[in-house]
Amino acid sequence: MSINRITITIIIAFFLSLGVFQPSFIVHGQTTKVEASSLFRPLPFEDAELGRNSHAYLGRIQAPTDQERETFVNQITEYGIQASKQYGMPASAIIGMSIIESGYGTTRTAHFANNLFGIKVWGFNPPNAWQLIGQPDEDFDRAIPVIAKYGSDRIVFDETQRQDNWYRKFDSYEHSVQFLTGTLLVNQRYHFAIDNYQNRIANGWDVKDASKEYLYEIANAGYNHLGGDYYRDVVSRLMDQWDLYRHDVIEDDIKEAETQVTGVYHTVVSGDTLWILSLQYGTTVDAIESANNLTSDMLFIGQVLFIPVNQPVSEPIVTEPVAPTEPEPTKEEVVVVPQPVVEEEPVAQKPRGNGNNNGGGNNGGGPKKK
Repeated sequence: MSINRITITIIIAFFLSLGVFQPSFIVHGQTTKVEASSLFRPLPFEDAELGRNSHAYLGRIQAPTDQERETFVNQITEYGIQASKQYGMPASAIIGMSIIESGYGTTRTAHFANNLFGIKVWGFNPPNAWQLIGQPDEDFDRAIPVIAKYGSDRIVFDETQRQDNWYRKFDSYEHSVQFLTGTLLVNQRYHFAIDNYQNRIANGWDVKDASKEYLYEIANAGYNHLGGDYYRDVVSRLMDQWDLYRHDVIEDDIKEAETQVTGVYHTVVSGDTLWILSLQYGTTVDAIESANNLTSDMLFIGQVLFIPVNQPVSEPIVTEPVAPTEPEPTKEEVVVVPQPVVEEEPVAQKPRGNGNNNGGGNNGGGPKKK
């Protein structure tokens, strides 16, 4: 028995050394250059003939399967809904943005740095950042030294002298979404779009149109250098495909709207009973008791009751509540706990925006910067 176990252990170790049981790629982690070259199209420093600088923006060679796409969308949907509840922007837009900008999580920045939105950190070897080697030159303040030039879009740069191709590294997809929604999109530059979105919803806009208009406004404010029309169109196509707008109406909000009641205030006078009031206002005793948290049928003169009614009352007895004769129970003061705000240290920020670099890998968005 022990000999067989030893033999099996030796065989497994041998196959592991050959890489037989190793996964074809590692999700959400750093990989070696060899693994990267097997996953993505070559860059000029990897292949002088086939390598292209523009390949840096593309998703992996193997397009995501239907199952991978669905898994990615379901995962980001959870984070998008959380952001919508906390910060007020449309969840559909956040989910759609993550798809188009990361190619369902298949771009280099998404794969190696969990960075779904191409958020840059400008500087020379900044902390908590990952470098996209081979990216085209985007540093307009200084020339990046060129090591070799094999032709158009086939340039090998001196990566040690670059500050324009560093991307913020996140611990997870969730962290990436949190940074985008809780730090970037709520700052002074983009917050107006949240206010406009909420006002449109309050004024009866369809959630689909309101979400698309939100994308248009943040893009025009500098989030995407190709402009509002372009960004709204490419992201909304994915929002339509996955019907992401259904996530903009939170289930709790629907229930609250359905259970919201209208009514009038009534000040109790001599002779009033719950039964008489229910007949007078066309409601029920149970409804009055529930609306006022009553534990008994006893009423006292001067007591103010809220009478829930489905239709407006033509002649309510009292239009304004008067001071009750007995003191109301003391209410707890609501303590507002401020949400923590992550402040990004300024690192030689570029005037061209936020450095969004990719347009969705296999979705055809094309390279871009925020």
